[in-house]
Amino acid sequence: MSRRSGPGRHGGVGQATNTAPTSLRAVADEITARLVGLPLDYSATVDAIAALLTGDPRNEDHVRAVVTGIVTTALGDPFREVNANQWRTRLPGWVRPPMVGATVRQLVNAGLLVTTDRHVRSTDTHGRNGNKFCPIYALNLAALVPNEPDAADPSAASRGA
Repeated sequence: MSRRSGPGRHGGVGQATNTAPTSLRAVADEITARLVGLPLDYSATVDAIAALLTGDPRNEDHVRAVVTGIVTTALGDPFREVNANQWRTRLPGWVRPPMVGATVRQLVNAGLLVTTDRHVRSTDTHGRNGNKFCPIYALNLAALVPNEPDAADPSAASRGA
């Protein structure tokens, strides 16, 4: 067996050279330069995507199943509190996982689910979320009541409410 020297498998004529940055500082500078133009707050974008997902008629059955699972679970709790560990078992297997997050986001935006600033550890090992913190929500059915100005409150009439 002979060794081959000169141009060949590991470099030579016509082969590209490695132009990747060689230092960690150069990599960090390159990444930072690309991220500077990105907005720091994506909540408006996420809300818009969630609204599109939950508003699409093709997703109506999925949204209905998620809302039913969340509300029935919360109504079974004396404090009307619920978390994903509890409602996950009530969701049918055909519900697409992205619809769960989009629906929860819309329920929070509508004020029907209110965060309690408490968390439990997730048991969702199938979605690779096991042991991550999972928020506890409280069901707020008062958000379903339309806001009408009180006739006895003259300041409400003057505000044009």
